Amino acid sequence: MSLEKLIVTIIASFAQSLAATVIIFAQIRSKKQLNKIKFLMIMFLYCIVGFLFITNQLRFILCVIVISLILYFILKIKDKSVILYSFNTQIILVISEIFASLILVIFGIDSIKIVNNPYYNLIANILISALSIFLVNISFIKNILNKEINVFKKKNLINYLYVFLLILYLIVSKNGLEFILKSNYYINILFVIVIVIIFGIIMINESKYEQLKKENKQMYNHVTKYEKIITEQGKANHEFKNQLMVIRGYAQMNSSKLIDYIDSITKDTNKTQSSYLISQLNKFPEGGIKGLLYYKLSTMDEKKIKYELDVETGVKTKLNVLSVNMYKNITKILGVLIDNAIDASKRSKSKHIIISVTKEKSNVVFSIANTYCGKISLDKLGTGFTSKGIGHGYGLRLVNDILNETNSFEVKNDVHGNYFISTLKIKIKKKKK
Repeated sequence: MSLEKLIVTIIASFAQSLAATVIIFAQIRSKKQLNKIKFLMIMFLYCIVGFLFITNQLRFILCVIVISLILYFILKIKDKSVILYSFNTQIILVISEIFASLILVIFGIDSIKIVNNPYYNLIANILISALSIFLVNISFIKNILNKEINVFKKKNLINYLYVFLLILYLIVSKNGLEFILKSNYYINILFVIVIVIIFGIIMINESKYEQLKKENKQMYNHVTKYEKIITEQGKANHEFKNQLMVIRGYAQMNSSKLIDYIDSITKDTNKTQSSYLISQLNKFPEGGIKGLLYYKLSTMDEKKIKYELDVETGVKTKLNVLSVNMYKNITKILGVLIDNAIDASKRSKSKHIIISVTKEKSNVVFSIANTYCGKISLDKLGTGFTSKGIGHGYGLRLVNDILNETNSFEVKNDVHGNYFISTLKIKIKKKKK
């Protein structure tokens, strides 16, 4: 090996390892300088070996493996995220490589010289490193990386990375740095663009799903406040009636008109929708359900949807044994089912929703019946199908995730006449004595 080639290799290796270090630490946000130095030194050694002994066809996949091993064993990041960080690093380097090569070709440098001439090869590597560092410091790119990391940290999504790595490896290994201006080169660029677009679509969908989960959590905290109001209102109604009875007793000896008046007030109070609703909601224990129903029924009022709520006596006793986590899952499922009912009912001619809650042996059953328009394919329900169009269906996915995590719930769908009926069965386990 000539001294000239050795110097070029050292400089190019340092530029590449520096770029990789900047990209990695932009993702993991570690401020420990010692970790940065360790990573830079090991990457520098790998890049030297890579430039001297590893072919272009193997560098992409080997670099992902090496970065992952460094993160896992040296920086002690003990999870699948190391694959994600390595993948992101290589994506940014590949994109920078494409732009750098196009810039050099535009300036009249022959693509063969970029590969074979050590000076042009050095310029190409320095330009790639500079572009990579520039890209990872753009706010827009940072935001995309942060969202992608948050989304893909889910275990079931990390597996997508293996597919993308394989496809990108096949693309990059085809030509390496041999950027010859012919059709297959442009086809390869097109493939990279398509993969990035697919990657982006998955990110957007998962981001919406995560946002739904976050909103659902906020809603649970919100409806517990409603619950306290409902409970206090129920107590106030009960106390008010007691006071009326006391007044009736005192007035009985003096004026029959006063008695008739008070009787009519008591009768009117019993007939009011508010009192009936409060009495039905108070058949649920504390935990979020009554607050959720009050919130959703208020939404129905706003959308001018007629509704009925009927809760069987004894439901409260059965639900009292449930854990806090069970209540959270119930409110999540009910929230999705009622939202779907509201969405379908408001588009129908006869806007009507019926919610009934019954007890069956060791189960509590919520039945939500709503009017709808159009046709519903029951065979597609439960498979991610939604009649709401693109951008919806995340609620059903949230329900399916909960059903997959526990066997305490069962959800069924049916159509009866003009009503679509969703049934949630809650399996109550008896407390061990």
